[in-house]
Amino acid sequence: MKEIHCYRFESEIYTNMELVSECLNKDEHVLKWNTQIIENIYNGNEEELREGATFITRQKIGKKVYELQGKYTKYKPPNYATVETETKEGLSKTEYILEETPEGTNFIVNVSLVPSNWLYKLVTQMFKWSFKHVFDKQFENFIEYIYQIEYERFGFDNEFIKENLSIGMTESEVMDLIGEADAVGVDAINALPNWRYDIGASDDYENELDKQLGEGIVDSVDEDAIRQGIVKMQLFIGWRNGVIYQIFNTYLEGDLLVTYRLSSEDNRTEK
Repeated sequence: MKEIHCYRFESEIYTNMELVSECLNKDEHVLKWNTQIIENIYNGNEEELREGATFITRQKIGKKVYELQGKYTKYKPPNYATVETETKEGLSKTEYILEETPEGTNFIVNVSLVPSNWLYKLVTQMFKWSFKHVFDKQFENFIEYIYQIEYERFGFDNEFIKENLSIGMTESEVMDLIGEADAVGVDAINALPNWRYDIGASDDYENELDKQLGEGIVDSVDEDAIRQGIVKMQLFIGWRNGVIYQIFNTYLEGDLLVTYRLSSEDNRTEK
């Protein structure tokens, strides 16, 4: 029976490939982001996984729990892994591809099925659209989980901003990476959309300087609050046509107040 391609997921993840691979392959992570898998049972130690290794995976789909035999037909971390499982419907194959990019990691998933008979071939052809509904949420969870782990391990500092925020990123990409802004408005000069993140500030912190500029303006660095430790950093993201065109991040380095600047206007970075 001919293999039917049922689903593809592709996304740029703005972190290193080793971390993406770890969160994808290690059960200590997988069981946290994948809401379907209950447990994986290996023949030996998980650390000894190799091409050809078999395992039992227990998964809950809807209200039912399934116990499936899995096999790693290809396993070359951090770049590549293919897992196959066999059910009455046929042979299911999930392929994971990780590619290093200048911005981080390109993450690709392909899911296909070799139907066991003509009936399941017909059913698969008719309902393969439903794979997107099942898998999209899992891989969105996966990406969000990676950024959470990165933040917990490496902290949210200026290096994190330099490595992960870039010109041309979309609003949804930024929100996936660092969440919602603390203040949303426009800059004082061009009246373009501007977001501010008060990193390390308490929930009741307010930037009084913006109020002096006028309603809807989000454009003032609260230098006194940063020097006093009330705010760890103030990050401003400027938007044009729905993508980042400039980034400003102000913080203390020793006793010196410094600003990291990245702009598409003059194609330069400053500190």
